[in-house]
Amino acid sequence: MKLWMCVFLLAAWPSVSVARALHTDGGVLRDEAGGMVLLRGVNVAGNAKVPPFSAIRDEADLDPLARWGMNVVRLLFIWEAYEPTRGTYDAGYLASYRGVVKAAAARGLWVIVDFHQDAFSRASLEGCGEGFPAWAIDPGLAPTVMPATPDNGARCVDWGPRMVSDAGLRATWASFYADSDGARTRYLAMLGSVAAALVDEPGVIGYDLLNEPGGDEVTQIGPLYEDAARALRAADPNAVLFVSPGALTSAGTQTHLATPTFGNKVYSPHFYDPLLYVLKAYSGGDEADVFTQMASVAQAWNAPMLLGEFGANPSVDGVDVYLGAIHKQLDVHLASGTAWAYTPGWTSTAKDGWNQEDFSIVDDSGLSRANFRPRPFVRRTAGTLTAVTLSDELVRAKNELVVEWLHDPATGATEISAPNDYFAGLVSVEARGDVRCTVASERVSCTAPTSGIKRVRLVAAPRCGLTGAECLLVLLVTAWKRQSRRKHRRR
Repeated sequence: MKLWMCVFLLAAWPSVSVARALHTDGGVLRDEAGGMVLLRGVNVAGNAKVPPFSAIRDEADLDPLARWGMNVVRLLFIWEAYEPTRGTYDAGYLASYRGVVKAAAARGLWVIVDFHQDAFSRASLEGCGEGFPAWAIDPGLAPTVMPATPDNGARCVDWGPRMVSDAGLRATWASFYADSDGARTRYLAMLGSVAAALVDEPGVIGYDLLNEPGGDEVTQIGPLYEDAARALRAADPNAVLFVSPGALTSAGTQTHLATPTFGNKVYSPHFYDPLLYVLKAYSGGDEADVFTQMASVAQAWNAPMLLGEFGANPSVDGVDVYLGAIHKQLDVHLASGTAWAYTPGWTSTAKDGWNQEDFSIVDDSGLSRANFRPRPFVRRTAGTLTAVTLSDELVRAKNELVVEWLHDPATGATEISAPNDYFAGLVSVEARGDVRCTVASERVSCTAPTSGIKRVRLVAAPRCGLTGAECLLVLLVTAWKRQSRRKHRRR
């Protein structure tokens, strides 16, 4: 299909104006009631990159995510699975994907549709890539570049460094952006097809245009994103668009992407500390410089930030402390984030199922591994969140979360995910002024009748070691003493 034909078809696509659950408002995400929303969740998942291209074996696989307090999944969509033959879509794959979207929504999980690839295709990088169909490799590059037999096994462990230095891969990306064999045109058509199929799914909040693309950000990736936005918006006008910079920025380097011309967008970089892979241990840095750099781009774009990928192998020494530092920076910058990755099909031999990567936050029994524990976050703010201070200790009884926000009574309640494990089994809420909070199902909901700055502090509830009635009495006396102290301070 010629490029002009694709543009004509996209322009003629029937526009269905369906309200989305979230939209951007300057540098924040808001829901339909006007509340500010932070997204915290996980990518699903590593083994979706290879046949049969589905990480969810059963809808129940999603149950733990909601139980851990998450509210979003970045759900991998694989072009190879959807269009294995040029011009022919696999309706079964799309139906299966849509089923996962529905199952996630039923559990209170929003979905970011992630058009995912690494190193172009399973037929690229000597069989170590994934994402694009093999036919997207320009046959005009032969014999210099020839499609390889997919491997994605132990031989592909070092795919990252090889990707950087592979001349054939660079040529493949250049040909794609030039649309030499029409693959770029087919990619845009695929985006429009998917958006048209998912436009009526209320669980979908938006689309990640392309995961960690290769190529030049200024001359190739940026122009592709402008065309991709038009293709998606023609079918789903109100979707949020998540913009991922080039692959090399995932190690913490600055992006050169220009500010996109389209609105309702989120800057969605990735970050993996390269020292973790060199040292196999956390060096103790606070990661502040990298986050300040990423947040500055979001600010320049007047857009929210979602850290689309972060994580570490559970064998890394100090992995929990490292992830605590990442979560602290997410809170400092009031940013959203989706960890890599939740793979319910993880095994001790295949690991995450692709290139021997081993980032899954659960093992083959579904139990959390050393690279994950639920942490609290402000799911929704009635008004605008202004500050979050997370004290993250391995001794759970010392953990605390302090939240401040500019309250707007007309927008409802401020909701905080408060995992019992994080607070040593039970959370206690200290609220100032006219704020009233309730605790249920590991979630804190706070309201106030007046506007202005509000503040709550979440800590582990005191443990008395007595009978249930006696312990309740201790808790009531403790709460009374706190209230008395607050009245004394007001005098």
